[in-house]
Amino acid sequence: MKKVLLITGSFGNGHLQVSKNIKETFEKYYADEVEVIETDLFLQAHPNLTPVLKKLYLYSFSYFRDVYGYLYYAGKNHSNISAYRYFSSEYLKKLVKQAKPDIIVSTFPTPALSLLKDKEIPIVNIITDYHFHKSWLTKGALRYYVATDETEKELMKLNVEKQRVKKFGIPIAEKFDNKIDIEEWLQDNKLAINKKTVLLSAGAFGVSTNFSKLIEKILLKNNDTQIVVICGKNRELKNELEMNYAEQERVKILGYTENMREWMQTADVLITKAGGVTISEALASNIPLILFNPVPGQEMENAIYFKKNGMAKIAENLEEVLDCLEELFFENNIKKIKYSMTKNYLPHASYNICKDIMEILKVNRI
Repeated sequence: MKKVLLITGSFGNGHLQVSKNIKETFEKYYADEVEVIETDLFLQAHPNLTPVLKKLYLYSFSYFRDVYGYLYYAGKNHSNISAYRYFSSEYLKKLVKQAKPDIIVSTFPTPALSLLKDKEIPIVNIITDYHFHKSWLTKGALRYYVATDETEKELMKLNVEKQRVKKFGIPIAEKFDNKIDIEEWLQDNKLAINKKTVLLSAGAFGVSTNFSKLIEKILLKNNDTQIVVICGKNRELKNELEMNYAEQERVKILGYTENMREWMQTADVLITKAGGVTISEALASNIPLILFNPVPGQEMENAIYFKKNGMAKIAENLEEVLDCLEELFFENNIKKIKYSMTKNYLPHASYNICKDIMEILKVNRI
């Protein structure tokens, strides 16, 4: 039985989700061959400091966007510089000594991996965005799993050999490759099958946006449109919207849902933030995107990549959201974006990555 040490991080839900998808894929296809040891490295190394830093991280998205962007891009060309490479290095060394893994798989940028002295243990990185950042670079890493040709080129500029880079896409849950009956889903949820469906992710709009105002304007401008709002864990917003739209047949308000695949596949447009996992799930679901007010840094880079490749529009404010919707609702524009998404989607990323890792475990060499 081989041991896989799977490193994740709770700064942003995307890394946790990718880690979960990889772990589930190993357990589904290779349960008799590998044992997966998952660790939120920074949280376990610094249990008291991490919650504070996580709050600052979340606040930076809403209140210190420019500062976050500056820090993200700072030292972009200096691959050996990282502010936090030593923060978890001692804990990581102890963990590796204790767990004795046959391979280390990282879904979170972990510069401390470069400080490990045991070079016999192969290290692979799963890059969870559509843009490469220097913090993903690990000295001696055997493999980088990436989503774009551009990321591959950036790695090669930093002297990573081409055969160490595999373009498999960002690992999402396998269920996103399975299609559903759209008409049946809409009917079961008491929605019209002959109207355009706009899917709104409330988390993309932060706490200060007048969400009701946006919904009102969408309904007013588009008589043949219905709206599904995903409020996530924001109960206050869900309660407020349910009160406002209790009698409105064209608006459906949801809290946290396990059915994002179904909603993405049945909607015509998704308005959301540009997180790597969310937009990858949208890509698999073939749903055109409006990416709202991306934060400078990885969100902005993801948004730019999707816009450049004809898979999304970027809206900086509510008026631009309405303009983007109007542009998209011309049928040809929807078709063009769907075609671009089909052309760019890399299916079965989780399975292909796990399969390649199993090959590494069998030969322990490239």
